[in-house]
Amino acid sequence: MLILVGIAPLFSQETARERIEQRRQQEARQQQTASAVRSLQGNSNGDEGVENAKWSRVIYRYLDLTKEANASLYYPVTPIDGQSSLFSMLFRLLQDDAIAAYEYLDGQERFTDEYRIGFQDLLDRFDIYHETVDGTITVDDADIPGNEVLGYFVKEAYYFDSPSSTFVVRPLSLCPVLHRRDDYAAEATRYPLFWIPYRELEPYARQMPVMGSSLNNSMNGTVDDFFRLRKYDGEIYKAQNPRNLAISQYTSTPEEMKAEQERIEQELIDFERGIQNQQKRLIPAEPPVTRRDRRRPARTSSTPSSVTMRDRRY
Repeated sequence: MLILVGIAPLFSQETARERIEQRRQQEARQQQTASAVRSLQGNSNGDEGVENAKWSRVIYRYLDLTKEANASLYYPVTPIDGQSSLFSMLFRLLQDDAIAAYEYLDGQERFTDEYRIGFQDLLDRFDIYHETVDGTITVDDADIPGNEVLGYFVKEAYYFDSPSSTFVVRPLSLCPVLHRRDDYAAEATRYPLFWIPYRELEPYARQMPVMGSSLNNSMNGTVDDFFRLRKYDGEIYKAQNPRNLAISQYTSTPEEMKAEQERIEQELIDFERGIQNQQKRLIPAEPPVTRRDRRRPARTSSTPSSVTMRDRRY
């Protein structure tokens, strides 16, 4: 009994010490995220270019993280050695109230306070294990459901930027999609979690390194580079239209849907090429560079050295 009494306080002290360390880490993350916002907010371009564009097209894609091109957003599944997946970063930013998440509404996005999701609501809605101590929510890295987030919905804008006369593509918002197999279900069900405006995520995306690919393991690029340079492989599931219909809603067969996706992709490619060709025509061609003939003039027959090797006799 004396031994048990002596051990109990020891475990209590270790638990308290762990809680203090978790709070310290959370406070450190909050300071880092606040610093990142202050230093990078001024560099954000916002969505003004899209809103003022004379031509624009809004596209919705689904990024399957099981594809090689998108795997950089999935790994590491559990944070390790200072590295984390995109969802783990989003999760911690939401926990620290550094960014806002909004309800996933079928067919529309509303980024107003009415549709904002609280972190506690997110945990309860998707049954994410957590502990609350003295009003502070703690979630262990192993309990972040990053392994179940196997895709993202990405809303992107293609537009012609008049001031620079260039074709621009920029992400507008992201929605992580959780794949969870329910009881007795043959296949996993997709659960879109929430929408996040990219302008809120951008300062942090610029600081988060990402691996180039399985062939290029350098961490020189960032998540922001990944999206802005369109390094991902995403399938179009909707192009903004007056009736707000997804492609699956106005096509009848998988073949029709595939053909419509390819048609939209080709339209975007053709428009971009048209802009590039127009720029080439506007840029004056440089005059051809003439090279001076530095060859020595042929010697006249009157000079003794005019005899060729063929004419020489030995």
